[in-house]
Amino acid sequence: MVTSPPTLEQAASKQQTLNVSTKHPFPVADVLGLPIACVTYVDVLSHLNNCLAKRQKTFCVTLNLDILRITGEKPDFHKVVQKSDFVFADGMPILWLAKLNKQNSEIPERVAGCDIAHDLCRLSHRNGYRVFILGAAPGVADLAVEKLRAELPNMQVAGTYSPAFSELQDTAQSQAIIERINQANTDILLVALGAPKQELWIAKNLAQLDVGVILPCGGSIDFIAGVQKKSPQWIGKLGLEWFYRMAYNPKRLFERYIVHDLPFLIKACIQQNKP
Repeated sequence: MVTSPPTLEQAASKQQTLNVSTKHPFPVADVLGLPIACVTYVDVLSHLNNCLAKRQKTFCVTLNLDILRITGEKPDFHKVVQKSDFVFADGMPILWLAKLNKQNSEIPERVAGCDIAHDLCRLSHRNGYRVFILGAAPGVADLAVEKLRAELPNMQVAGTYSPAFSELQDTAQSQAIIERINQANTDILLVALGAPKQELWIAKNLAQLDVGVILPCGGSIDFIAGVQKKSPQWIGKLGLEWFYRMAYNPKRLFERYIVHDLPFLIKACIQQNKP
């Protein structure tokens, strides 16, 4: 039987039990040197709900196998993920790798970043938090907002912006983007620039961003907008979302998943299993 993501009511019921006084408020499992939070979906949503209520700036990272591979190739990116406020497992291979280290606490379930992004918009609808979407292809964020508002009419949109890569590289233009976000009184910043660009940009500009929760969310906005097909939940639980996505977009994803990620997973299993 396929279960749906936990409701906001479930998340709210656990909110008071979370310790938000430390940088990593959850037990963590070590996966190739990265501290992965041992949390349920409810835990993550509860914590972010709490951070928003307290206006506590929180930089999350949703870790899947492809992002884990890139952290191994780019030491600066590994450091950014390692120093983020917390990392949660957005992929079954992360759970499998964590289990290979017998000293790790158990990661109870996969937490899909796309579902978290959607539920942050639901929190906006319920509590008036203002959402800014940075990234996705031109027009896609606006399409996502249109679909979200059809479901969540009280969602507060601070703005959307799809920057060119050159803007992110240019100091003055990047500063203008930050000012745009801050002046919009943004509470929730969804950054859909793709890994590792989104995480590196956030880390570089974190001190200047006057926001609450920051979620790098990759292709989530494409899924919400309907321009990319999201896999059914049961496929994600089996760890086969990569296969589903590749079947719909083989030209773009074959090299990523088969040429790069699959051999990396084998090597990571060996490395993670070392005493």
